[in-house]
Amino acid sequence: MSRLTVVLMFVFLGCLIVAGCTTSSDEPAVKPEPEPLDEETAAAARTRGVVYRDRDEAAEATPQVVLSEMTYEWRTSPDRGVHVTLNFTNPADAYERARGYVFLIAETTRSGSLVQGVYPWNTRMDGNLPEDYTDGTHLLYRESQQVRAFLPYPRSDGHFETLKLYVFHENGKLLTNRTYELDFTGAPGEKRTVNPGFDL
Repeated sequence: MSRLTVVLMFVFLGCLIVAGCTTSSDEPAVKPEPEPLDEETAAAARTRGVVYRDRDEAAEATPQVVLSEMTYEWRTSPDRGVHVTLNFTNPADAYERARGYVFLIAETTRSGSLVQGVYPWNTRMDGNLPEDYTDGTHLLYRESQQVRAFLPYPRSDGHFETLKLYVFHENGKLLTNRTYELDFTGAPGEKRTVNPGFDL
């Protein structure tokens, strides 16, 4: 072997040793940031059943309690009173759930005095509002929730004339206290459906 070859081999080995000493296994591996999907790629992903969601927009979306439909029916059997079905929806594309508490109060003053039915039945009133908002039926849903209620009529004749809907947020804030005219004549089986569609 020539002297030049031996020198070159030592230089090459020296470079390998220096390179090995400067590389540390403790250094974190740097991963390249994934490129965001362009609109065309995102559309193609959706057609394959892959959900693509902008996390920032979804995180900022606020869940909404929307009363999409309310149906009420006057019944005389097996008990006398009004049966109410409330359909709540949440149109917001949010990670958080829509939440709140629901109360219903049916009333009439046709006989000259106030006749009242309350749902839930254990609700105690403080004037026009429930004493404790957490006594209401709890709303907790991502897409939809149905609430069914029966408000008994305590007398043998007559019927309720109005229905009040109270919805509270979980923090106690009153979101709505709407009053609906029931339009009953007192005949059994009278039924009405309204589509408020409002954001509470």
